[in-house]
Amino acid sequence: MSGVDQLNDLARIDLPALVRDRDIYHDLEGRVFVVLGYIQPSNRILSFLKYIPDPSGEWQSGEIKYKRIFWGSVGSTVEGMKIISPDYIVEDSHFGTDLLEPPREVVAKYFSPEIRLKEIMDVGPADPLEELAQRGANTLHDTLGISCDQIGVAGSVLWKGHNLERSDINMNIYGFDVSWTLHNNYNLLIEGREYARLRDIADWKHAMNRVHERVPIMKSKDLQNLFSRRQALCLDDVCIGITPILLPHETPITHGSESYATLTTKPMTVTMEIEDSEYGIFHPAIYEGQSSPLDVLDGDSVSRIMVYDGAFGGLLRTGDRVEVTGTLQRVVPRSEASPFYQIMVGTKSGAGKEYIRLLV
Repeated sequence: MSGVDQLNDLARIDLPALVRDRDIYHDLEGRVFVVLGYIQPSNRILSFLKYIPDPSGEWQSGEIKYKRIFWGSVGSTVEGMKIISPDYIVEDSHFGTDLLEPPREVVAKYFSPEIRLKEIMDVGPADPLEELAQRGANTLHDTLGISCDQIGVAGSVLWKGHNLERSDINMNIYGFDVSWTLHNNYNLLIEGREYARLRDIADWKHAMNRVHERVPIMKSKDLQNLFSRRQALCLDDVCIGITPILLPHETPITHGSESYATLTTKPMTVTMEIEDSEYGIFHPAIYEGQSSPLDVLDGDSVSRIMVYDGAFGGLLRTGDRVEVTGTLQRVVPRSEASPFYQIMVGTKSGAGKEYIRLLV
């Protein structure tokens, strides 16, 4: 990296050996990708395509305009795969399906969310979005004692492609313990701050409508039951999405430690009581429990839900009873542990038909 590049892109770093969920990189064609989840292969990067260079685009970094491809659904992930080189698509032996996994050698720029936040805090915010990111980080630090080294700025602000009219404020918080500290103490963030509030159910109306459009079986009451559990901090009435991220050594599943075999061609519906939600706020979300015996499994039960659809992740708690419709899979550990069964929510084949509903 040249000295000029370092001055212009302080957050640009060498590609790390272990990538993290929600990290962002550009490939050699200038396309912008986001790392998808913590289960990552060693020689490629499981990702989704979010922006492509396009003269008609509404996002801009330097002299280059970008068009947004990803809009927060499995469907837009699949659409992004259609415009990418076949070299980027592989049959993943862990997941048992074709996935977008660009090889590491095509990464032209890789960005550090923590360094980008430090730049904003050290140099000073360049615009209102950067100012909100700075205030969000200071609020987490001052209220919960979370080090700013464990906080990063994400989304288009990370690579300086944000649009002041259209971009959101997205941040990451790194580490299992501090993620749960935040998750359990959002209410403390607004105490004594007239300019701060927590996002209420009315603020989620647009998001709930988008989920209903792509998963029509989810009715208004179902969505309100789920989204009433979503938490977000709003400063001066602008809401900041803060995503909990596991550090590489904290991940409960490593790529290749198990493999998934799909057992049915159509989504399967089961009811479960959630017995363990320890990794439920991360991506993919994991919930453990026990379904009733299933005839299709010769009397065996489903014991895990894995959620890649962000609309349904981070919302379930231990003790919840849920109805889940998703892809039934047999999980085969590479160790000597016995195979078991899971429901995957957020698969390509099940787009529009997979969901989770609270049974209250």
